[in-house]
Amino acid sequence: MLSDKSWQYLPAAYVAGLLMMNIVSIPFGTYSMIEECPDDTWNCDKIGLDISVPESELHAAMEEWANERSFTTTFNEGHIVDRTPFLQFPDDVIYVYECGSLELLSQSRIGQGDMGVNSDRLDDIKQFLEEYDFSEIGCQ
Repeated sequence: MLSDKSWQYLPAAYVAGLLMMNIVSIPFGTYSMIEECPDDTWNCDKIGLDISVPESELHAAMEEWANERSFTTTFNEGHIVDRTPFLQFPDDVIYVYECGSLELLSQSRIGQGDMGVNSDRLDDIKQFLEEYDFSEIGCQ
């Protein structure tokens, strides 16, 4: 059992764990769209959506989705790093848009399984885009 003074080290242990998670998860290359998720992992999901909007509006919508997630989610056109709330596991969301067709990939950087987080994330993006108020419809 922990003594009364042992509890004071828990915040420091949590911060140290987050620091280690960030060091271990540093990408050593660029992430790009893959044809399909590897058969030997359960930490990846990919979907395609039919959507016809200007590319700039799609990027704005994806950036808005990322900004609504958490303060640790980062956005770059075509690549979003979304972190799980408590332990801050980084997951990459890659999207490729060609007029009328959007490919979405969500993949964990660490581990072999994701407990359905990537699939849920893609469902969330799909729902967000279906409900998003695009000012223009059609590609340019």
